[in-house]
Amino acid sequence: MDRHHDLHCNSRGRRDGATTNLRPGSAGAAMRHTAVMAGARVLVVDDDLAVRAALTGFIDRQDGYAVVGQAENGAQGVEEFTRLRPDLVMMDLQMPVLDGIGAISAIRELDRVAKIVALTTFDGRDHVVAALRAGASGYLLKDTSAADLVIALGQALVGEMPLSSAIRHALVTAVVEEHPKPVAGDNPLTARQSELVGWLAQGLTNAQIGRRMYLSEGSVKQYLQQIGERLGVSSRTQILIRGVQLGIVDPDKAMADEQ
Repeated sequence: MDRHHDLHCNSRGRRDGATTNLRPGSAGAAMRHTAVMAGARVLVVDDDLAVRAALTGFIDRQDGYAVVGQAENGAQGVEEFTRLRPDLVMMDLQMPVLDGIGAISAIRELDRVAKIVALTTFDGRDHVVAALRAGASGYLLKDTSAADLVIALGQALVGEMPLSSAIRHALVTAVVEEHPKPVAGDNPLTARQSELVGWLAQGLTNAQIGRRMYLSEGSVKQYLQQIGERLGVSSRTQILIRGVQLGIVDPDKAMADEQ
């Protein structure tokens, strides 16, 4: 099979250099269910030329997206971000000159609301936590299906938090190990707000949460803003972490795949 169209790999024990299962035409249905801003401009940062070509070709085939730049290392990625100011950055982690963690941090200093999604083969907790702390808007593995990748792109653009299932597991496990028992303090959220955080922890999108709670997507966004204010945090990732810390989120349910 053409390596540019299907670069599936096992993420364990491999350097960060293969890409997703990018089969042409496999993501059209997913796109119709994803709210995507018109003409979203994407920057692809990866040190593997074949990966950049495959990912660029895949993204360019999706309605509403255009790859406007590529970079082969983190330092070049920061330069291209400064020059192009794209709507979304797809960021590899292991690269020469400046790695993805450093590049994410540098871009975040330039633009605190930049949308940056890590796309990597590394699923270890150290990489996950480091990327999210640096300011990644999401974290996907390179064996993510084409349909799920398109959904994740749309999630990132509208301020949601795309996480591969394995990454959500790793993140929650790291929080639980750091705080084996919920920290002292009452739950500051209402029952309805706590329910929403529970759905968020299972990796649901705003639209999916809205369907389960009979809310519009706009209402879900308002709820999340209110929840963030009550918890003293500002992002979906931080809401998830704080929810686990306070015992609002059941770690076992957060690590379960969506039903």
